[in-house]
Amino acid sequence: PLQPHGGGWMGGGGGKLGKHDAAGGGEARHHPKRLMFRGREIRTVDEAHEMGGLRELAHEQNGCRFLQDQLDLRHKPHVDLIFEATKEDVVSLGMDPFGNYLVQKLVQYGTGEQRAALIDGTVARMVEVALNVHGTRVVQKMVECADSAAQQSALCAALLPSIMQLIRDMNANHVVQRCLAALPAELAAGIYDRAVSDCLAIATHRHGCCVLQRCLDHAPAPHREEIIGEVVRLAPKLVVDPFGNYVVQYILDLRQPPLTHAIVQALRGGFAELSLQKFSSNVIEKCLKSGDPTAVAVVANELTASEAFATLLHDPFANYVIQTLLTVGKDDVVALLVAQITPHLPTLRSTLYGKRIQAKLLKRCPATKAALPQR
Repeated sequence: PLQPHGGGWMGGGGGKLGKHDAAGGGEARHHPKRLMFRGREIRTVDEAHEMGGLRELAHEQNGCRFLQDQLDLRHKPHVDLIFEATKEDVVSLGMDPFGNYLVQKLVQYGTGEQRAALIDGTVARMVEVALNVHGTRVVQKMVECADSAAQQSALCAALLPSIMQLIRDMNANHVVQRCLAALPAELAAGIYDRAVSDCLAIATHRHGCCVLQRCLDHAPAPHREEIIGEVVRLAPKLVVDPFGNYVVQYILDLRQPPLTHAIVQALRGGFAELSLQKFSSNVIEKCLKSGDPTAVAVVANELTASEAFATLLHDPFANYVIQTLLTVGKDDVVALLVAQITPHLPTLRSTLYGKRIQAKLLKRCPATKAALPQR
């Protein structure tokens, strides 16, 4: 799905846990150090439990790694012991750079009752945890693993009142995206409703534009149609925005002629001006590359009739729109362009962008070479 590039935008939420990430960093898991605790070497969960040290170990880097290794064995008595020792500390551990991995494993490997207890223990501070760079992973895991209506409802009740804050946060937006992917549509309805009522604010936000695209991925048909309707209505504002333009492009990428026509109609009368701007010119190119002849014809007619046509030929953004028209346009569209470009042939070589159009023109219409000024 089209969205702003750069892995940094996914901070705190993207991807699966790697082998070393799950351990909280450090040395390779297959060469563990001996765990010394209170002057003794600890080899098993039972030994740590007998010393009353499970809770303390969970808050130490090496001890936390040891407990994670033990949880990976999925031995229920040991899972139960670790859960009982740490359940009261779910919030502090969840926001800890090492402890968050332990909580994730407890959520994943614990029983339904244990998972419900961990969620209930976090509810009062769920938003705070979701906003945290480490805690966001814990809340995502809770959403992913919630396997009862009660658990899912508790998560929604804690998150939905702060949904706009979560959507626009670099960490918590991944929680919202996970809700859209994992929760039943009726529980995620509040997110879809907000995507409609606050479409402009969400679509023009660095992280919100990604959430809005996930809404389009997962929303049931009625919600999806409402969101698309708002995006189309707001298209003139969205296409000039550094983030909103990606949402419009995402809809164009669906390659559904009625949607393409609706966006072209929403932008009609402004194609020349929009071609001169960085973000909107990308959207116009996407309209043209959709392969829809009606969209191509509308854009071509408007641009060739523009008083600013000569400016378009030498503009750093608009020249790409002209080049795209020469590439995707049918013969009648190209003929229209050639007729408008021909009077400007003597000046095309005066700028880098004009030279590109000339090269594209000669490739599509070799006969125009005779009209070029001799060097």
